[in-house]
Amino acid sequence: MTRLAALAVALLAFAAGCGGEDTPPLPEGRFVASRGTLTPEVQLFAEPVVAKVDVIVDRERFDPDRVRITGDLKPYEREGDVVRERRDLGRYTHLHFELTFRCLTYDCLPEVGGGPPEPLPGGIPPPVGSQGGGFGERKTIEMGRTRVVYDDQEGTTRTIDAVDWRPLQSVSRLNFGRTDVTGIGFPFEASVTPLPAVSYRVTPGVLATGFLLAALALLALPAVLVARVLRREPEVVEESAPDLTPLERALALVEWARDRSVEERREALEALATELDEERAHESADRARRLAWAPAAPTPEAMDELIRDVKEAGGAPA
Repeated sequence: MTRLAALAVALLAFAAGCGGEDTPPLPEGRFVASRGTLTPEVQLFAEPVVAKVDVIVDRERFDPDRVRITGDLKPYEREGDVVRERRDLGRYTHLHFELTFRCLTYDCLPEVGGGPPEPLPGGIPPPVGSQGGGFGERKTIEMGRTRVVYDDQEGTTRTIDAVDWRPLQSVSRLNFGRTDVTGIGFPFEASVTPLPAVSYRVTPGVLATGFLLAALALLALPAVLVARVLRREPEVVEESAPDLTPLERALALVEWARDRSVEERREALEALATELDEERAHESADRARRLAWAPAAPTPEAMDELIRDVKEAGGAPA
């Protein structure tokens, strides 16, 4: 108790920030100290218990990141992970560990008479009174030691301190005494109620079919539109040739024949002369015939000049 009281005073001084090089929180000659508390120390059966371990470490001797706690909590089982907090002050570090555990087995039930009977198959406790056992009001449970260990750089683990827990008192949740349980059966009662039959407003098969038909209906319209687009033939726009007068066709024939053979040139010029006679452009007609039937072959340049003069004279639109 003197050691625990000294450590409690050291933790209070460390938390208040009073520890320092002048007033070390550890007793002289020590490099680590630990203290543990259980809450609550008197607990109802199956009630969670919180264990807190406070450790002060001299960092010149130990690396706080390599310090952890370990130990067997039987018959209790841990719930969740261990919460670890660290606070440094000067050369010392305060490590706070917190974990929650509870006992849901027959070993934590308060007993009456000759010890706990053998459990039934499935872990169900046997009836009260069998083999001289039963349920009482209170049971003292001795907790195993929790060790503060250090994992050094060589890979070995060694114990640097330990926490001895105060005994836990497990109190029954039943409101009868020792004499009330004699001669009665198992005090816990359970009933199995079958679940009602499953009922549907709409059966799953009909609902699935309805959703499928609705999905197909939503896809029908886009499918019809796509099919119409694929079947549609492109519109062909036919460009009609402009209506030309006989004189305009004759001029076009001369333009076409300028790069053809001599015979085709002469025939084109004769056709032009004929149309010019119809238009009573006799001078231009005579000129076209002379060019057509001259001993020398009509040249493209002469034909172009004739076409230009006829158009300028009004024989054909420009």
